[in-house]
Amino acid sequence: MKRITLALTTMMVLGGSVLFAVPLEPEFQPRPFARLVSFDELQNRLSDPNLRLLDARSRADYDKAHIPRSVWVDVKAAQKLGAKPGGLSDEDAWKAWSTPLAISPTSEVLVYDGDRQLDAARTWWLITYLGVRNVGLINGNFPLWVQQGRPVTTVVPKIEPQPFPVSFLADRYATRSDVLEAIKGNTTQVIDARSDEEYTGEKAVSKRGGHIPTACHLEWSDLVDKDGRFLDEDVLRSKLKKFALNPGQPVITHCQSGGRASVDAFVLERLGFPAKNYYLGWSDWGNAEDTPVVAGKEKNKK
Repeated sequence: MKRITLALTTMMVLGGSVLFAVPLEPEFQPRPFARLVSFDELQNRLSDPNLRLLDARSRADYDKAHIPRSVWVDVKAAQKLGAKPGGLSDEDAWKAWSTPLAISPTSEVLVYDGDRQLDAARTWWLITYLGVRNVGLINGNFPLWVQQGRPVTTVVPKIEPQPFPVSFLADRYATRSDVLEAIKGNTTQVIDARSDEEYTGEKAVSKRGGHIPTACHLEWSDLVDKDGRFLDEDVLRSKLKKFALNPGQPVITHCQSGGRASVDAFVLERLGFPAKNYYLGWSDWGNAEDTPVVAGKEKNKK
């Protein structure tokens, strides 16, 4: 079905134009907007009670110092939960994981980490998958925040745990079946966020090495600098030209186990490509017995 991109209809009345809004049907509601927030904007909003800021670093690093009012999020626990058989559909487990964060489906959530967005992006994707739509990332990592002399603290904010009504968003997550359908047609492009060695099969982390047929290679580390800042949009768009993607074309990102694919998904959504994350990725595809695999270098193509 063709995507509806406009919520306005023009009615001609007596030679004039009357412009009125038409509500979108539920299936055409905007996807989560991948917000990217600057240090300056964040610093100006540190006292905003409507903002939930999450620190995706280790607990030890958080305890040493963190951005004021930020709450520690246990990314490793989320990673383990997502990797368990059936973990991505375990509603009770995700409720338990999210309750200490005191977020709701209408919360505004921003996430940062201490490296190059891997843990922050994974957290971003998981929280949107659980049903929160207003989630973004901070453009830069914690060491850069400190280097610039911005405020830090050791004070842990006191927040009341809040049970979260988990509502998995199917349009965020791709299954193996979704990927198999995607490689049969030309409407959805598969994007591989892994390293070049993993893509070619030189490095095999699962039973089989290589890549998914028709998958384009867009390594996550080519999208973020060493200080956790995403490249300029013009530079990112130039990297996508070789894939011949059409504006608004759906994509499915994947890596080994969800994190790197989340970085790609964030960038692609910012640039206007509706992205699903094949979160189980090569840990699922490469360990299956009957999934098609291409070994060796293959030119990026649509």
